[in-house]
Amino acid sequence: MTDWDACLNFIAEMAPETEPGSEQLYHYLSFGWLCGGIIEHASRKKFQEILEEAFIRPLNIDGELYIGIPPGVESRLATLTSDLDDIKKLSEVSGRQDLPSSFQIQDLSQMASTLPALFNTLHARRAIIPAANAHCSARALARYYAALVDEAIDGFGNDRKTVKLFSNSKIHDAFTGVGEYENLTLPGGQFGLGFKRSYSEDGNLVGFGHSGMGGSTGYCDINHRFSIAVTLNKMNFGGVTAKVIQLVCSELNIPLPADLYRFTERINDNESNVVGPLIN
Repeated sequence: MTDWDACLNFIAEMAPETEPGSEQLYHYLSFGWLCGGIIEHASRKKFQEILEEAFIRPLNIDGELYIGIPPGVESRLATLTSDLDDIKKLSEVSGRQDLPSSFQIQDLSQMASTLPALFNTLHARRAIIPAANAHCSARALARYYAALVDEAIDGFGNDRKTVKLFSNSKIHDAFTGVGEYENLTLPGGQFGLGFKRSYSEDGNLVGFGHSGMGGSTGYCDINHRFSIAVTLNKMNFGGVTAKVIQLVCSELNIPLPADLYRFTERINDNESNVVGPLIN
């Protein structure tokens, strides 16, 4: 898992498990290698070079976002731990049909208790695992989503030059898998092209984002030109994240995404925080 080139080669040699176009499943680790291999092959550059050129420098988040940390930043990193109470509550939750059979509640519970020890190691932190080991500040992640929702972002410095990230006027359709891109995703699926679709409580598609296994989340609301990120080092399954985002959205009068709203209903009723892990 920590050998980037070996993982790319392994993915390249694999045959699809199902007929292409017949199913849409959650690639919880392989997605990073699938996309990363294509990016490197198409650009003839290394993954980290592209990350630096496409996002880190334009968004002025140098030193705030890494996938594979360089030497010298170890002392700035938070240490992962697990919320053991949340893990115990997972036994109350039934399996999710949208997740692979090998990635159900019992697997999530076991992984949540063992993953911190693995991902706290320097070996894992220095590896390139795009689907699992980004190290970033909440500011950097929110700024990333702000750039995606506006397709550009104001720069820093005296001239405040706007940085244009995309030339495709239909980039949001691609992210959410609608319009001319709808045939590339399954009807009614949770994902667009690369991001989970974000819906309002009344069922309207309002944006896109992604949540990690430990509760860290970033997403944007297209209509409100709003982005937010919550980064946690005490891994839990969504209750803490939902509280934070609910507070911010209520202050700004912005609708809370439906997959977060289900947490707040339980929280307001003084029920368990865990209604199913917040994981995309």
